[in-house]
Amino acid sequence: MADVIELRDVRVSFRERGAVVDAVRGVSLRVRRGEVFGIVGFSGAGKSTLVRTINLLERPTSGRVLIDGEDVTDVRGAGLRALRRKIGFVFQGFNLVGNLTVARNIQFALKAGGRDRRDWDRRTHDLLRLVGLEEKLDSYPSGLSGGQRQRVAIARALANDPEILLCDEATSALDLETTEEILGLLRRINETLGITIVFITHQLDVAKRIFDHVAVMEHGVIVEQGNTFDVFSQPTHPTTRALVSRYLGISIPPQLVPSLPKGTVVELRYRGEGALEPLISRVVRRFDVSINVLHARVEYFGAQAIGILIVVVEGVGDSLAGALEELRSQVLEYRELDRGELARAGDIGDIGDGGRVGAVRADDAPAGEDES
Repeated sequence: MADVIELRDVRVSFRERGAVVDAVRGVSLRVRRGEVFGIVGFSGAGKSTLVRTINLLERPTSGRVLIDGEDVTDVRGAGLRALRRKIGFVFQGFNLVGNLTVARNIQFALKAGGRDRRDWDRRTHDLLRLVGLEEKLDSYPSGLSGGQRQRVAIARALANDPEILLCDEATSALDLETTEEILGLLRRINETLGITIVFITHQLDVAKRIFDHVAVMEHGVIVEQGNTFDVFSQPTHPTTRALVSRYLGISIPPQLVPSLPKGTVVELRYRGEGALEPLISRVVRRFDVSINVLHARVEYFGAQAIGILIVVVEGVGDSLAGALEELRSQVLEYRELDRGELARAGDIGDIGDGGRVGAVRADDAPAGEDES
């Protein structure tokens, strides 16, 4: 599949209070035609600045921007206007004109795009039908809910048949239910119209719902990128690990730690079909141990699962050792957790190498060996 967007060593610097700020520092990435590509990271990572280089709302200090294989970094005038007709933009704050009706907001974009005025009414009705707001044609933004305003903003961004849709934190101002609706709408637009979507967010709920590929950004650089499921099921960079921990982390209240069953407290992480296998039952039967499940969580990225399980394994001698080794060998990540640390932290997701075995992966460390 051909690349529709390519950034080559893009850098963006600007002056702030007399100092030079490097907002984007040498980012290179490729976005394939027809996919939903996500850029995630904490606030201040440089995500918004980066995405604005794609349509040159923010011109790179250095580096190149290619759209459909053509270097557009230096285009201006008519060439820049033509480029921006190909690239729609959906903002976090909707950016609707308050004193214009829904229809006029869309027609404002049609006018800016040079669309034949005789086509405005038909196009406006088609767009509002697409986003499910035909009955709001003559309403004003102040009379709409947040989700409805974002739907209008999406319709406006699609007014001139763009090939690319940029979404800058397009759901962060919405509640969970409305976010789900907007993400479903964007995925439907992507699939039915074939529009490439670049979506920046700090919310992993968004990433798991619609991203095909993802880039993780921190301090102006991309620290990790790839298939969304692979990146978040096996994060390698501390920033990605922190994002995943915030989203998937589960905790035990410190006051409950003294009352936990006897045995070894273990955190297990697993992915894909392995998350659905009866691992616990098999280990109990084979090694004659007892396993108490304290917490369990499974999240799906598309159709693929990432699971987290916190258990207490009780047994003696070789039976216990064999059970723990079997668990270790069957999961993506295995950690034995220290009860003292749990009592102090109360958050399993934040327990590091203070556990008896810290963040040991089944495929790269032998039993009982700490990862340094």
